[in-house]
Amino acid sequence: ARFSRLMRASSLACSNAASTRFHVGASDASTAIAVDAGWMLVADDENQALRLYDRVRSGLPAAAFDFTDQLGLTDLDDGVPREVDIEASTRVGGRVFWTGSQGNARGGAARPNTRRIFATDLSGAGAAAALAYAGRYDHLRDDLIAWDVANGHGLGADFLGFAAGSQPGVLPTIATGF
Repeated sequence: ARFSRLMRASSLACSNAASTRFHVGASDASTAIAVDAGWMLVADDENQALRLYDRVRSGLPAAAFDFTDQLGLTDLDDGVPREVDIEASTRVGGRVFWTGSQGNARGGAARPNTRRIFATDLSGAGAAAALAYAGRYDHLRDDLIAWDVANGHGLGADFLGFAAGSQPGVLPTIATGF
């Protein structure tokens, strides 16, 4: 009954019910990685939970892996860590890399938690797939800014404007924002 209510609440009628999937339990999915032909890991940019979903059947995740405690998050809201804002991922063999947005907050405030890239090691398959924390890197944003300032791309020093676009107060949603 709970699942049925979630399904009705999540979407209007679809045009092709046979091929439509409803993966529930996350509010703002931002990236997914195939585990195998039948399963996927999905990140939500509102928290650090990585959810394991059946790619063929609608429903709640079969498992969730939350690495908040390992990420050294320093941006807190009433003592609770704010999100990494996971926006992208890639898989290299059994290792999966999850990337935070790297940008300022919508209002332009610095958001150190979003500067994380963390890695997990995938083991198992299907509903038995599991993730283990492998490590993190917190300086990609700094590296990109330094690369642009030093003309690492050959287009001219500070050609992309990363240094100015990443300053506190600069909105990430404008053309010159980071």
